[in-house]
Amino acid sequence: MTTAATKPTALFINNHPYSHFSRGGDYILPTSEIDLHMVTRNQYHGGVSGLADHPLDHVAVCDAEEEERWRAVCEWTLRTHPISRVIAVHERAVLLAAEMRSKFGLAGLDHDTALRFRDKVRMKEAVRAADAARVPDFAALDSMDDLTKVDWSTGRKVIKSRWGLAAKDLYIVESLQEARGITAGLDLSGSHYEIEEFVTGQIHHCDSVVQDGRITFSSVGKYLADPASYSPGGIFGTVLVREGELVRRITELNTKVLAALGLQDGTTHLEVFHTPDDELVFCEVAGRPPGGIIPPVLQWQYGFNIVEAQIRIDAGLDVPLGAGPDTAQGTCGFIAFYPGGGEARGIDAGRMDELGVVEHIRHGSAGNGRGGVRHSTDFLDSYVIKAPDDSSLTHRIARIQNEYWR
Repeated sequence: MTTAATKPTALFINNHPYSHFSRGGDYILPTSEIDLHMVTRNQYHGGVSGLADHPLDHVAVCDAEEEERWRAVCEWTLRTHPISRVIAVHERAVLLAAEMRSKFGLAGLDHDTALRFRDKVRMKEAVRAADAARVPDFAALDSMDDLTKVDWSTGRKVIKSRWGLAAKDLYIVESLQEARGITAGLDLSGSHYEIEEFVTGQIHHCDSVVQDGRITFSSVGKYLADPASYSPGGIFGTVLVREGELVRRITELNTKVLAALGLQDGTTHLEVFHTPDDELVFCEVAGRPPGGIIPPVLQWQYGFNIVEAQIRIDAGLDVPLGAGPDTAQGTCGFIAFYPGGGEARGIDAGRMDELGVVEHIRHGSAGNGRGGVRHSTDFLDSYVIKAPDDSSLTHRIARIQNEYWR
């Protein structure tokens, strides 16, 4: 039996509110199995919210944007404590965690591999080189001259951050002239941007768990809206897609992409376009769990928390994966409402069971305080819905959308 004296020790680099790891009464940090030294965001960003309920002995707090401070605190912690593992689940923490592992010779996702999952140019170069998927025409955008490296005869393009997340810092342009106008207002130093072909199609996602280089779990879903279309009063969501030829094709593409990027252990969130011509076109993939409300959807469907799976993989612990896709019954999805666009009414608590709602998540900090939406997962209200089949799920989601604004 593991005792306090023999428990391994891990550095936990956390960019989420601490309360993110306690949902519905379940606390997913494995503090009974491993000692945690947490480096987290300051109180203004919720870094220690809920710490009194689940205290940790070692906590360092940094301002969210002080990257060098985070790095210095992590290095000091690793030098002064017998730490054998580094844990990170947020996109902003994954690269720093990988840097610390590589610098201190620790097991887990290394810095070079993490870069291929974070830098969208390196990512697409690796996928294209391995012929793992059809990749949109793209180019690094380090100067105004780079705008001519893509083929403008094919139509509109997308300018976006190479390092961004949640569909932030993204611009859709119709012409080279418009692209020049947008680019003139961007800081192109430091290799922060790319330009790529705009792809028309329905966006699907594939979420996976990888252990010892083998995919041990994967699930395909379809977004209800384009993640880049977030706006006040809008909606977002996803529905699981569990059967059919398209699921097989997306799963095969996911396997090839992850092999091309070289992931050995971790969780992933891949996005792919399904075009009107029935072609699959690679969008991007993250080397961390899916964000937003996808983890609760997967947990209600398959019986395990994919965020917890990432934590346990990073910590070197066993990872239980629930019932698995082949035995789970029914289907699941979510619909979320962005703040703004009029007075939000919500769904009456007495209606939840009839509508198939198994979890309602209210986000008190949604919005930018001026009626705007900050990013694609900046939800005000989210509803996780279970149903016996796809058509029932679609019907329930439509009813919730209709009733929410009554």
